[in-house]
Parts: sequence; C-alpha cells; structure tokens
Amino acid sequence: MKIGFIGAGKVGSAFGRYLKENGLDIAGFYSRSIESSQSAAEFTGSKAMDIEELVNDCNYIFITTPDGVISEVWERIKKYDLKGKNIFHMSGCLGSDIFQGAKHLDADTYSLHPLFPFTDRNCFTFLNEVVFSVEGENIDKIKYFLNAAKLKYFVIDNKNKAKYHAAAVFASNYIVSIAKIAKEILLDCGMDEKYIVDAIYPLMKGAVSNIREKGIEGALTGPILRRDAGTIKLHLDNLDDFEHIYRLLGLAAVEIEKGKIEYKDEKLEAIENLLRGE
Repeated sequence: MKIGFIGAGKVGSAFGRYLKENGLDIAGFYSRSIESSQSAAEFTGSKAMDIEELVNDCNYIFITTPDGVISEVWERIKKYDLKGKNIFHMSGCLGSDIFQGAKHLDADTYSLHPLFPFTDRNCFTFLNEVVFSVEGENIDKIKYFLNAAKLKYFVIDNKNKAKYHAAAVFASNYIVSIAKIAKEILLDCGMDEKYIVDAIYPLMKGAVSNIREKGIEGALTGPILRRDAGTIKLHLDNLDDFEHIYRLLGLAAVEIEKGKIEYKDEKLEAIENLLRGE
C-alpha cells in the first residue's frame, strides 16, 4: 500500500502525518505550489512529487483540495492508468459520484471525511479520537486500510452526505454563530468587549463537557429544564433581533425534555406554546 496526496494544505498534511505515525507508507505530495509540496513532504517524511509520478506510484490517492477543485483534479488524473487504484476525496458534503467515469477506468472511488475542524496541520495528534464517514460502492476493499489507519468510522449513503455535513456545521461552525449572538447581547447590556470571551467561554465549555459526560439529552440546563416559563417570557420580551432564533433553539430544548417523559407535562406544554407564540 502506497499513499499519495494531491493537495498539500492542512487537511492533507495533517492526515498524511497521522497515517505516517500509524505506520503507513506515505509516498508523497503533489501541489500546484512546489513550496507547499515540499513543506508537506518534510512534515510527513515523504517527498514532493509531480502528479504523474504520484498517480503511477500510489494505489491509494487522496485528493485533499478545496471542494471546488476536486472535479478538476479528477479530470486531470483520468488520463493515467487508474486500474485497481483507490481514489478518495475528503469533502464532507460531496459524494464519490463526483468521480464520473471511474467504473470505466476500473478505479474504486470513495469519500472519506473526518468530523473535525482542521485549524492547522499539527492537529494530526487528535485524529485518533475523530469519527470519520466513509462512502463508496466497494467499502470491503478498503477495510484493511481503514483498520490499519486505526480510524473510527461509519459508512454513510451518498444521498445523506449533504445532510450529514449540515449536522457538522451545526455542531461546529454555528457554535461560533451562537457565541456571536451572545456577544452582541452582552455588549448591548454594557459589558466591555475585552471580557466577552472570558464571560461566555466557561458557559460553552461547561455545556460541551456535560455532553461528553452525560450525553446530549442529559446535558441540558437552564429555564426549560426547570420549567421556568416566567424567565423565558422575560427573555422573549427583552430580545429584539435574536428573538426568532431563541424561539427555535428553545423548541429544540423542549423536544429534548419531551423525550425524557412519558406523561403529560402541563408546564412544559405551556413553555412550548409560549415559544411558538401561541
């Protein structure tokens, strides 16, 4: 098994280093920037390669470019002999069907995506804790690789890739959006901006720690858990721009609480009606 990467940014570099640390053979990297290829090669103990050499020498080829470039790279490498090769991209949203014509080339194609925000290439040290999704028509063929790489993975249907990626956006990107909303409200309350992160970080860290320790349904705190309709009404009466999103997130919290009980909870129903504006 020889592994090559087309694309030498933080995702390719980090994943390549992770595979190297787990004893897999990383042949090298190709990038349009020779400096990027050389940097990734040095980081992974491999070498910078031209694209023809990489495609010919490797039987596991990872395209770790931005999503919008994957098709372009695929069209470029289709002219080489891909028989028996395993071609991957690492997009969260796109499926393996982006590799059009792969069957006629006797190549097997997959999408392999880590549920992890890559801030830089040094985050390879965390990948042993990350869950990956894998999608493609011949998963059995690559199980040796998946196991050798010590990946925690699940198989996803191509039709669910966009929905799956949206879930990742909720869990990662939109947490930052929630923090931004909290910031704007606190600024409106007169808090000095220099205190904002110190004010909200313990709250967010505590919530995430509770999820880790108690599970999602067991992590909820606050007025909906306490059935405190009065506090929720005060919130709604004092929110302007963010009232709508407060209502939507509140209804999601109500659903969490409804899933815990098997009886009629009039206080919870009243909160649900309040959040729906009824």
